[in-house]
Amino acid sequence: MDNKVKEIKYIDLFCGLGAFHTAFNRNNKINKNIKYTCVLASDIDEGVRKIYEENYMIKPEGDINNIKIENIPNFDILCAGFPCQPFSIAGNQQGFTDKTRGNLFYKILEIIDKKKPTILMLENVKNLHTIHKGETFNIIKNELEKRGYNVSYKVIDSRYYKSPQSRQRIYIICNKNKNYIFKEIKNPIVPVSTIIDTNITDYYNYKEKYKLEKCNGKSMMKYKLINKTNGKGGRQGERIYDISKCGPTICASSGGPGAKTGFYEFDEKIRTLSIKETLQMFGFDLSYKYESLSNKKKMLFYLGNSIVVNVIEELIKDL
Repeated sequence: MDNKVKEIKYIDLFCGLGAFHTAFNRNNKINKNIKYTCVLASDIDEGVRKIYEENYMIKPEGDINNIKIENIPNFDILCAGFPCQPFSIAGNQQGFTDKTRGNLFYKILEIIDKKKPTILMLENVKNLHTIHKGETFNIIKNELEKRGYNVSYKVIDSRYYKSPQSRQRIYIICNKNKNYIFKEIKNPIVPVSTIIDTNITDYYNYKEKYKLEKCNGKSMMKYKLINKTNGKGGRQGERIYDISKCGPTICASSGGPGAKTGFYEFDEKIRTLSIKETLQMFGFDLSYKYESLSNKKKMLFYLGNSIVVNVIEELIKDL
């Protein structure tokens, strides 16, 4: 390797579909003086591990609790979009009282204590710093500061980072050498229409069961589906959005006929987003592969748990 190129190694914990990995790879193409190299990835889900290997040629480890820390190669940056269900508005908000997922943060600390990376890049749901009146977040922050890290954090909405999805998440960047400064980013809104595949004609026939209820014109939502029999409706999977505006958060847990992506209107017809379209909502390329997945619809669930590549890509520039 050219001596002028500095190699920086990272690990990708709870790696999911590889938003961190994609973002680092893109930075490698832009910044010729730095080469970011992934030396370990990990995820408990077998399906997502196969997809990760398909795209990045790295076979992720499984359950983080079964990884022998002494076998992890030395690295400079720890990346972790650690499980958000214990802290999520959509979840039960148990925080660290969740005996399994909530306490995985302590496994991250165990790795930090033994490997002592210079930088941490952590991601979670936006209300992480407010749940239990901030007590959960204070525990996280205090534990990291005790280990010599300068802790910076910000709730970021992906709609201002050239993503056609409004996804608010908290990003925590810790550095032993300096305070990370989050730039004020507010790019023009990218509408959903920019990622729409006009060849798709598989629309949802709602008229037998539902009627439309018009929404406020200023909202990204145009209509709600209201059940003709019981008058109920308007859940996430019963909302119809405007392709000329930014879309809502893709949600892994949402149900209803428009589950995960919600519906979008096309000349008085409606449909959900395809997998390819949803990949672009997160900033993944159209070349992203998922051939190993037998049930292709599960990709929408995996995407609902993903990080938006565009945000990570921007944050890396100032590491």
